[in-house]
Amino acid sequence: MNKDIKINTHGLITKGKYTGWYIYVEDDSNDGGGYYILFKKTLEYNTEGYDHWMENFEDVKNCFEVEQWEVKWLD
Repeated sequence: MNKDIKINTHGLITKGKYTGWYIYVEDDSNDGGGYYILFKKTLEYNTEGYDHWMENFEDVKNCFEVEQWEVKWLD
């Protein structure tokens, strides 16, 4: 299992909430600030999905811990 959290890279959630869904962490610090954690059922454009906004990268790491996410990054 890789505990690294990659920015601007798609990943597959292999453990935790939304197992089997795809995740993408977007750095929005140049625009609105903070980070978006985007997760959706498939990599298709028009699919069910949700997002979280985090103020900083420490909050992103805490979210991964709370959701118990393990991710296989697709890079």
